[in-house]
Amino acid sequence: MVLGYIDLAPVPLFLGAVALICLAPGPDMAYLVGTGLAGGRPAAARAAFGITLGVSVYVAVTAAGLGLVVAAHPRVLTGLQVFGAGYLGWLAWTTWRESRTYGSDRAVVPAGAVGHSGQRWFRRGFIVNLTNPKIMLFFVAFLPQFLGNASSPTVQLLMLGLLLQSVGLVVDLFIGWTAGSFRARVQERPEMLRRLSRASAAVFAGLAVLVVAGVITHWS
Repeated sequence: MVLGYIDLAPVPLFLGAVALICLAPGPDMAYLVGTGLAGGRPAAARAAFGITLGVSVYVAVTAAGLGLVVAAHPRVLTGLQVFGAGYLGWLAWTTWRESRTYGSDRAVVPAGAVGHSGQRWFRRGFIVNLTNPKIMLFFVAFLPQFLGNASSPTVQLLMLGLLLQSVGLVVDLFIGWTAGSFRARVQERPEMLRRLSRASAAVFAGLAVLVVAGVITHWS
């Protein structure tokens, strides 16, 4: 019986921590806002489910022992962080580049939500989440702190991961749909869309710099 393997005592504190993490600004939130403004609510929903799939990967690998691997080989986490910083930097560059075409005759979609197809919005959400340093650190360093007295750490981690997925999906859908509700208003004002896109680019670039700075500080 599953309940015999898990400890529910840490769950309330865990849910509080999850709520704060989901509401904290980061790559996922910046991407969802950009997607909602670019493609409306349907695009935002696809992006949110892509992000959720990224969380599923971390749930699986953490339950399989990623934390133990990183503890024994800390450079694995460093490699993931550097890759994530590189991807954020690429998003910043492409978002800024596309923002310069707003108001021109070319059809433009913000790079934070690149793509005219639902598949691309979904895929970008997946990659953004998979390379999100906040999510990496949460699963590797933070999630194991809520094992409590569970007799099966694997089942406990899976349960906590599913809770994170559920809360995160609700928050992501709310953020994306809220941004999507302003889509028509923003698209009628190219200058506003240009500024919002450049703000997203600045957020991506700033997050990339913070990740790199953290890596340098850790290994210096």
